[in-house]
Amino acid sequence: MKPRSVPNLGRWPHWSTCRMNLSPTDWLTLALVVITGLYAWATFRILRANEAVVAAMKEQTETQLRPYLVVSAAPRIGTTLMCLYIENTGRSVAENIRLKMDRDFYPHAERREHENIAKLPAFVEPIRSLAPAAKVTFILGVGHTIFGASDDLCPKVFSVHADYGSGSKGYSEVHTVDLRPLMHSSVVHDPVAEEIEKLRKSLESFLTSRHEA
Repeated sequence: MKPRSVPNLGRWPHWSTCRMNLSPTDWLTLALVVITGLYAWATFRILRANEAVVAAMKEQTETQLRPYLVVSAAPRIGTTLMCLYIENTGRSVAENIRLKMDRDFYPHAERREHENIAKLPAFVEPIRSLAPAAKVTFILGVGHTIFGASDDLCPKVFSVHADYGSGSKGYSEVHTVDLRPLMHSSVVHDPVAEEIEKLRKSLESFLTSRHEA
């Protein structure tokens, strides 16, 4: 007996047959599907790019407008008196500020616990707010006294930890203050103050001469 042939039910029509069976409307529909898919993909990429641009602009704006607490030490103009400055150099109010020094510092190298800067209210209690350009000043002492004292009284390097916020944002920073580069530095004079001092002396000399005459 001859083997009976079994029809191949899984065989698909040749692609050319399918191609011939597509009507112009089918081709237009297929083209629209492809174009729509490409458009959706391009739109998705554009939206992602726009989101990245918006996020970058938001971050840049926040960086420009946020508060910045700066801790520094410098001599007072025209003197050798060293001061510690806490200043908000940003453009927004710094809120709920908490400052902490890692070393005790006794002004003028005199061990008086009530004058220890690390134990002053600004460093043990929160500061409610500090406006832009606002500055808090602490006197450290005269230069030669500080540099001649031991580190137990006047450490030459210390850190100030600052936690503060603005709105819903919070910031935590550590500022290292190094007094050593200021050793043997020149006294900075304010030219306006110098001219005022000259004028004062001239006026004082004139009044004295008139009084003697």
